[in-house]
Amino acid sequence: METLHAEYGWDELARRIPVRCFQLNPSVTSSLKFLRKTEWAREQVESEFLRFKRREEGNPLTLALRHGDTTEFARLLASGSMSQARVHGALGWALRHLPTDDERLNGVLLPLLEKVEDVNHWPDYAPLPLLSLAIDRDADPAFIRDLLRRGADANDARFWLPLLHTVDVEGQAYHSKRRAPRTDVLDILLMGGADAARADTRGNTALEIARAYSLKAFVNKLERPVT
Repeated sequence: METLHAEYGWDELARRIPVRCFQLNPSVTSSLKFLRKTEWAREQVESEFLRFKRREEGNPLTLALRHGDTTEFARLLASGSMSQARVHGALGWALRHLPTDDERLNGVLLPLLEKVEDVNHWPDYAPLPLLSLAIDRDADPAFIRDLLRRGADANDARFWLPLLHTVDVEGQAYHSKRRAPRTDVLDILLMGGADAARADTRGNTALEIARAYSLKAFVNKLERPVT
């Protein structure tokens, strides 16, 4: 249960397995309590876990990263024998699990990204598109800039508009006192063509979310008229 939650988060788990323990006030404890009593739901969760393990164990790139074998990772990536599915899978794994430092950026993330043919491709097994995942996992702004340079859609609404997602991530970081909010990703998205006037399905804009979080620097940038 902890592994699936770490990989997908509650929203994605609820989409994949629509049971109440994932949809309403979810927690690992309450989910385990429900699953122990509900065989059909437990079987679905176990099946999802087995599918996840097969994907991870069957990807040499992910295995090399998981074991910290940078030499083998570099050899596999340079061999040209890795499929797009494996490259996508390894990049998603790296974004979810590796530290966001310069070593990982230059040694893992950017080399993997160079091998991705379509940065807007969203595999069925992946919880988020690459741009959304990078925003969600606090990826280095340089990685997000490179994603956009390679054609990532700055107005991709398949998950959540990237601009709104960015403001929400920074607002949560600010209110949880995890770190000070940063505007660098916001700036990159705006320069990459993100439309500040676009709203999500609930009618929220990035400006409204910035105001709700009291992110003054974000409000100032989003209120600035386009010239």
